[in-house]
Amino acid sequence: MLTVRVPADTPSDEPLYLAGSFNGWNAAHPPSKLKPREDGLFECPLPADLHDLEFKITRGSWDTVECTRDGRSVNNRVLRFNAAQELPIVEVGGWCDLCPESVHWKRQHSVVGDLRVIKDVFSPQLGNIRDVLVWLPPGYETSNERYPVVYMHDGQNLFDDVTAFDREWGVDEVSTELSRLGFQHIVVGIPNIGVGRIHEYSPWVDDFRRSRGYGERYMRFILQTVKPFVDRQYRTKPEREFTAICGSSLGGLISLYAGITRSDIFSFAACLSPTMNVAGGRILKLAQSFHGDVRFWLDYGEREFGGNKELSNQMIESVRECAEFLSRNGAPVRCVFDPEGEHNETSWRRRLPDIFQWWHDSLPK
Repeated sequence: MLTVRVPADTPSDEPLYLAGSFNGWNAAHPPSKLKPREDGLFECPLPADLHDLEFKITRGSWDTVECTRDGRSVNNRVLRFNAAQELPIVEVGGWCDLCPESVHWKRQHSVVGDLRVIKDVFSPQLGNIRDVLVWLPPGYETSNERYPVVYMHDGQNLFDDVTAFDREWGVDEVSTELSRLGFQHIVVGIPNIGVGRIHEYSPWVDDFRRSRGYGERYMRFILQTVKPFVDRQYRTKPEREFTAICGSSLGGLISLYAGITRSDIFSFAACLSPTMNVAGGRILKLAQSFHGDVRFWLDYGEREFGGNKELSNQMIESVRECAEFLSRNGAPVRCVFDPEGEHNETSWRRRLPDIFQWWHDSLPK
């Protein structure tokens, strides 16, 4: 149990939340809501199998995250503990929205366009809750058109520097610019849930990565829960021909898996810097036996391992082999190796315009 003490100027009518590595840094995650105690303190139960915790306290958004008493930024709090250990009380010094000094360090929102938030989407397939983000193209509210849809992983990293792990992908900026050229689409961003990311984005158990292999459940969450809701709520083109999936790293792996195993749902899969060696590279066996007309974008950067060419070359060879399998079996494939590419959002953003344009080139007119 984590116990928290907050300053006297904390608004009494606003809930408090624990945002951390275990819940995808969700600033208002319902299961991570702190409960008030009679002695004025707050408490939050922690998952029983959690041993390392990185976190901050918020009042429901990153605009109301904790800071020091004099308005300075607070580094991520880190706890390493076991079940028998009594945890120290967490002392919150202040709140950044109540401290004028925080303007000097606080990240600024960077969303461009119309971003909707579907709050607290429950996944019966995974037994957890998260928000889902929907970005709508310019002119959506003033037209009756229907739009193709791309489903993207790591949703908190796609649109806003405030919620991004490092820097946002710039999916909203890229999509807005492409819209001016006549390429319009809806983007559905599905945030990861922190330490559960390795389980949800891996289709197989992997002892080395400690993955429980919930990738198939995650796919069913997208197809049985998220997509039906989005298709009901927004003017999508729900057909396979207009439905794409996209992600990077482990998100690239699960996108590749989706393209191969759900070719009846997705006609395009963009797999940026995919983690090819999960479970001994089992994804290659799937690629080898795949037959279909899904269009695959596969890429990798040549500087993804900090200049370690041996490690980069191993992953590049796996990506190249996968592309050859898919192409040999009749799938349209574009395989790109970025000489300057690193394993980060800046590199993936640089490749995104070409990816989206190649997707749009394949759409029925």
